[in-house]
Amino acid sequence: MAQGVDVPLNVAVSAIDGQGIRGQLSDDRNVLLQGAKVRVLGSNRETSTDSQGRFRFDNLAPGSYQLEVRYLGYAPKTVAVAVTAEQGAELTLRFASNEVEVMHIVGSRDAQSRALNIQRASDNLKSVVSSDYLGRFPDDNVAEAMQRLVGASIQRDQGEGRYVNVRGAPLEFANISIDGVSIPSPDSSTRAVDLDTIPADVISILELTKAITPDMDADAIAGNINIITQGALDSKGRILRGKVSGGKNEKGSGDAFKLNLTYGDKFNGTEKAGFLFSAQHSETNRVTDNVEHSWMPLDSGAYVPEVTEFKDYELKRVRTGLSGRFDFRVDDNKHFYLSHNYSRFKDDEYRDTLLIEWERHTADSDQQAGVAGRATFDKELRHRTVVNTINTTVFGGRMDMPGYSTDFQASYSTAKQEYPNRDYLVYRERSRPRVAYDFSNPDLPTFQILNANGDVVRTDFNFAPADMNWRRYERRTGGAEETEQAYALNFTVPGELAGAYSELKFGAKARLKDKENDENRFRNSVGANAPSYAEMIIGKQSLPFDGYYNNGPKLRRDFVSAYRDIFENADFKDRGAASITADYQAKEDVLAAYVQNKVDWDNTTLLFGARVEQTKNSGQAFEFDAETETATLVDASKRYTKVFPSAHLRHELENGLIVKAAYSTGLRRPNFVDLVPYFIVEDRSSGNGTLDIGNVDLKPTYAHSFDLTGEYYIAPSGLISAGVFYKDLSDPIFKARSEISSGEFAGFRMVRPENGNGGYLYGVELNWQQALNFLPGAFSSLGFIANYTHTKSQADLPFGIGKTELNGTSRHTVNLALQYDIEKFSTQLSYNYRSEYIDAFDTANPDLNLYWDGRGTLDYTASYKLSKNLSLFVEASNLTDSKAIRYQGDRNRVYEHEQFGRAWQVGLSGKF
Repeated sequence: MAQGVDVPLNVAVSAIDGQGIRGQLSDDRNVLLQGAKVRVLGSNRETSTDSQGRFRFDNLAPGSYQLEVRYLGYAPKTVAVAVTAEQGAELTLRFASNEVEVMHIVGSRDAQSRALNIQRASDNLKSVVSSDYLGRFPDDNVAEAMQRLVGASIQRDQGEGRYVNVRGAPLEFANISIDGVSIPSPDSSTRAVDLDTIPADVISILELTKAITPDMDADAIAGNINIITQGALDSKGRILRGKVSGGKNEKGSGDAFKLNLTYGDKFNGTEKAGFLFSAQHSETNRVTDNVEHSWMPLDSGAYVPEVTEFKDYELKRVRTGLSGRFDFRVDDNKHFYLSHNYSRFKDDEYRDTLLIEWERHTADSDQQAGVAGRATFDKELRHRTVVNTINTTVFGGRMDMPGYSTDFQASYSTAKQEYPNRDYLVYRERSRPRVAYDFSNPDLPTFQILNANGDVVRTDFNFAPADMNWRRYERRTGGAEETEQAYALNFTVPGELAGAYSELKFGAKARLKDKENDENRFRNSVGANAPSYAEMIIGKQSLPFDGYYNNGPKLRRDFVSAYRDIFENADFKDRGAASITADYQAKEDVLAAYVQNKVDWDNTTLLFGARVEQTKNSGQAFEFDAETETATLVDASKRYTKVFPSAHLRHELENGLIVKAAYSTGLRRPNFVDLVPYFIVEDRSSGNGTLDIGNVDLKPTYAHSFDLTGEYYIAPSGLISAGVFYKDLSDPIFKARSEISSGEFAGFRMVRPENGNGGYLYGVELNWQQALNFLPGAFSSLGFIANYTHTKSQADLPFGIGKTELNGTSRHTVNLALQYDIEKFSTQLSYNYRSEYIDAFDTANPDLNLYWDGRGTLDYTASYKLSKNLSLFVEASNLTDSKAIRYQGDRNRVYEHEQFGRAWQVGLSGKF
C-alpha cells in the first residue's frame, strides 16, 4: 500500500475486565473509520474495524503488546498496550488533524477512502463503493448506481436502469440483499430484482461480492449485491443531512424533483443506543419515443417486417424510500438491532400506439425494402399503472461469550407488483391499404401508403377520423407477490491451527419463500354505442422522434371514466385463457448448514469450508385446453440437495500488493414460473397444435468459479487492480421449442423451459482510480476513474441443437470519469459504455435472437460549498442523447429504437 500522510494517532486507554484489547478508531472530525487493519505485532492475530470503528482481541496472554493500525490515507501507526491477568485495555484511537496534508482526503474522496479500506480488508473478492462516491453520479436508483462498479452493467427501461448483470452473467445469476437479507422479486416472471424500485439514496455502502463464502447464500453464481444502510451508532454525535433538487427532462419538458432527509441520534447522549430514520422521494415526468418491429422469414429466405409498433410514451415515475433502524449495545459484548426498509416505485404512463400488421408481401420484398399487399393499422391508447413495493424487516444481534461468539438474524421480506389498471382503447383504419417500406436507415425507416395502382397516396399515418372504426376496449388487472422468512444462527470459535490463528465458523439458515401471480383480463369487442374516433381525439398530435413521423392525433386520457358505463356492460367479458393461464402459486423452502475456517499467517489468510443447501419446491398452476376452455388445477413438487465447497486465499506482499485467489461454487435456481406445472393446449383437435408447459424437473444451474486478482492501494483514495475469472456451468436454462415425437401429443409443437448440458463464462477486470495529488499546483486537484470488464460466454442449447452466448454477456464494459476537487468546488464528467449482448433466444430460429446494441452515456455533476453545512449542486445526464437499439440477429433488422433525451437537476444538500 502506498504511504499515506503521517499524522499523530492520539491514544486514550482505560481498563476493562478480561484479558483482551478492544478499541474504536476515528479521525480528527470524529468520523468512525471502518475497514482499518489492526494487527498484534509478533503474532498471527489481525482484525479489521467494523461500521462503528470498533475492533477487539480476546483471550490474550498477560504481557506487553504492540498494535499496528493501518488505514488507507494515513501512514501506519503502532500503539503499545499492556494486558495483565486481571485487566485488559480499551483504546480510543483518533488520527490527529494535519490540515495541509489531510486536505486531499476531505470531501467525496474521503468517503471513498472508507469504502476502499473495507474492500482492502476483506478476506474474499469484492468491490465496495460509498454513498458519497455514488453521489458524484446523477443516479436515481440502485441499478444505476451499480453500473459504476467494475464487473457490473445494467439493463434499462425507458432510459432508467432496472436490472443488473454481474460479470456478463444472466440477471438471475446474482443475489440482491439489503444489510445481508435477500430481497424477493416483485416480478412474476423472474427471480431478478427490479432495482429501479429502490432509491439510490438508501445506500451507505454498496458491496459487490464476486466470490461467495460458505456463510453466504449459494444462489449467487455471479455474485452478491449487498446494499448496506447506516445505523445511528455508525457515527459519533447526531446525524442530520438532507437534499432537495429540481429540474427538467428534455423530451416533453417534464419536471423532475428529488427530496432526501436523514436523521439519527443517540438516546440520552450515550453510545449505547440510537436510532436513525431516512426518507427519500423523487418524481420524474418525461416523454419517450419508441418504435418496434418484429421480423419473419418468407419462403424465399428473406426477412420482412411482420409487425411495427410506434409507441409514444408520456410517463410519470415516483420513487419513495423509508428506512429506520434502532441499535442497542447492552455492553461491549452484546449488540442488538431492529431495522425496516421500505421502497415503492410507481410508474404511471399513457402510451399512444400505432400498430401496423404487415401481410401479403410481394415476392421481391426483403428486410431493406418491399411492399406489403395489405397493412392493418390499429390506433391504441393504453393507460397503465404499475406499483412495485419492497419491504424488509430484520431483527438481529451479536453476543461475545468466553471462548466463542454468536450472531443471529430473523427477517421477513415482501415484494409486490400490482397493476391497478391496464386499460386499452383501440380503433382500426378501415381500408387496409398497400404500404411500401424502406429500411435503408434501419433506425428510422420510411413508409409510403399506396393506392391500387401503386401510386403514393401519403407518407404519414394521420388518417381521417371517418376512416377509423372502433375495435375494442380492454382492462387488465392483477399482480404478483413474493414473501420470504429467513432465520440464521452463526457461531464463531477462535483458536489455533498448525501454529496459526484460526476462526472456526459454523451455522444454519432457513429461507421460506411463497410466490403467487394473478392475472385478470376483460374485453368488450362489440362496442354498442361506442364513441366515434372523432369524439375521442384531442388537440395534441403524436409526433415521435422530433416529428420525423406523424401518427395522427392522440386520444382522450379520461376514456375510462368518460365511457365506463358504455364499455363495461354485458359485452365486457372475461377473456378466459388470458385470465387463467398466467395464474400460479409456488413455495420454496431452503434449509442450509455450513462450516468454514479462517486461518491467518502473518500476511496470508486462508478461508475454506463448505455449505449444504436442501431445496424443496412445490407449486400449483392450471392445465388449460384452449378449444374447450376448461381449466384444471394441477400440483407438483420436487426436492434436491447441493453441496457448495469454497476456498479463498489473501496474501499481502511486502510492496503492498494484495493477491486474492478463490475457488467457489454456487447455483441459479429456476424462475418460479418455469417450475410450476402449467399446461396449455391449443388446437388439440387438429392433431398439429401447440403445448406451452412448465417443467418441475428443471435442474438448477450449478457453477464452479475460479478467481485471481491483484490489488494495489494508493493513498489517499486510489486503487489499481487487475483480475481474471472463469466459471464452469452445468445445466444452463433456456426456453426451448421442440416437436413431440410420440404419445398423445405426437406432432405437436412444444414450448418448455429446458436445461442445456453445460457452458462457461470468463472475463478480465481492470480498475484504476486515483487522486493526482502528486501533480504541481492546481493539477493536484485532478483525479480519475477508469475500469474495464471483458467477458465471453458460451452455453449448450437444449437437445443438442447448438450453442449460444448467455443472455447479458457484453464483451466490453467501460467506466471513465475525470474529477476535479478543491476545498469548495467539486466536479466530474463520467462516461459509461456497454457493448452489445443477447437479450432473448429464439431456439427455433437463432437468426431471430434478440440483441441489445452497444450504448454509451455521458453524465456531468458539480457541487459548490456555500458554507460549512450547505452545498449547491448540478446534475446532467445523457448529454449526448444516446439511443437504445435492439435488433433481431442482424443490426439492420431493428427490433426496437428508443430515445429518452437529456435531463438535468439543480439542488441544495446539507449536513449538520
